[in-house]
Amino acid sequence: MLSWIEIDKARLTANINALRALNSPGTALMVVIKANAYGHGLETVAPVVAEHADWLGVNCIDEAVALTRLGIQKPIAILGHTPAVGIEQIVQNGYRQALYRLDVAKALSVAGQKHASTAHIHLKIETGTNRQGIALSELQKFAEEIVRLPRLEIEGVYTHFANIEDTLDPSFAQSQFGRFREALATLERAGIRPRLVHASATAGSLLYPEMEFTMVRIGIGTYGIWPSRETQLAARERGRKLSLQPVLEWKTRVVQVKDVKTGDYVGYGLTYRASRPMRVVVLPIGYYDGYDRKLSNSGRALIHGLPASVVGRVAMNMTMFDVTDIGADLDDEVVLIGRQGNGEIRAEELAEKIGTIPYELLARINPLIPRVLR
Repeated sequence: MLSWIEIDKARLTANINALRALNSPGTALMVVIKANAYGHGLETVAPVVAEHADWLGVNCIDEAVALTRLGIQKPIAILGHTPAVGIEQIVQNGYRQALYRLDVAKALSVAGQKHASTAHIHLKIETGTNRQGIALSELQKFAEEIVRLPRLEIEGVYTHFANIEDTLDPSFAQSQFGRFREALATLERAGIRPRLVHASATAGSLLYPEMEFTMVRIGIGTYGIWPSRETQLAARERGRKLSLQPVLEWKTRVVQVKDVKTGDYVGYGLTYRASRPMRVVVLPIGYYDGYDRKLSNSGRALIHGLPASVVGRVAMNMTMFDVTDIGADLDDEVVLIGRQGNGEIRAEELAEKIGTIPYELLARINPLIPRVLR
């Protein structure tokens, strides 16, 4: 294998347990493993998560089916859209579907009747993000319609915050919280009292214990990444002590060592010219693998525990690094994300370099790269 991902089982377990400890005893914990477990590898991560979480959350029916094939027995919530072709699978496999469309509710009811089984749903309430969700102005009519549908159980109701991790100003999150409570009151008037009510993800769980309800959903924190610097700062100010440890390390090996003369160019586009005699290594990773092209002439890796800088453009399948002051040999192990010796490269660092967030950087690591548990 040209590169590989190592997943630290002990750290993954510790992160889940630390995040659970923030909440009240008896509060259910859903761990979200959508997008290939945030790039960490669904098949690698899910069995470990299932040992410690009460629920697993995914985005789509395909991810839910993958969990079933792994033998996962915990309840699985599909938080994204399921097209018509997947409706019967939801009922047959007992998945829980996020619901915000009446036509999907009716289709689930029909499938439930066909298979003499109950379809379990979690109503998604729109409170300010303006993505998927039932508008407050439409909720009463929506509720009146779905309570009449046979074989449909409203097991849960939830919402999602728009900027809770991006700011030290809680006002918008508080307004969403207020709208969600209005929605719960509307549902109660319609005779709907779901067993599971959830609003908080990692940041909300850390910062606003009053928004806990009966379940919380944790995503990025599971993998040892803070939702944002603002979240980390606010948590410290509130005395919420938490140690999150990155779970993922991305590694590769040196496949060629080259001596470059003063004045010679490295890589496509002639964007790097050697100002001195250099030693350069070629690594078999590139933007196809998820090592972003914007890391050209700016990224770094660890070789022998020391930082080596990208020289030239990141190509589709290979990238060159300067090891002039380090020294390197063929087959030396290289760390792209993670620790080596006294050095560390975090996903947050690389994300900042390319102008994005760790969520995107990690989720875009090619799923074909092997993930191994250690």
